[in-house]
Amino acid sequence: MPYFVLTCTDHEGTLEKRLAIRPQHIERLQKLDDEGRLIAAGAHPKDPNNPQAGFLGSTIIVEFDTREALDSWIQEEPFLKEGIYSNIEVKPFNKAFPKG
Repeated sequence: MPYFVLTCTDHEGTLEKRLAIRPQHIERLQKLDDEGRLIAAGAHPKDPNNPQAGFLGSTIIVEFDTREALDSWIQEEPFLKEGIYSNIEVKPFNKAFPKG
């Protein structure tokens, strides 16, 4: 299965909405993790020492059968649907490490 890197960019001023929608976002990522298709995921804080400063966006590395299947999954992303993400850039990814 191919790997993909999603670079997600937040709109400015969406911290409260992000925190409110986060459980839905995490639930979807947990499902991918349970299926063994989530390689890594995390947010980019504006200030790592102050979460209240907000976020620049997120990076998600996933494994999907096809780009089309990934695109369908992205369309249901709560952070995108609720206007937290302004953009999601997708790039193919060749995973080298960790092995296995």
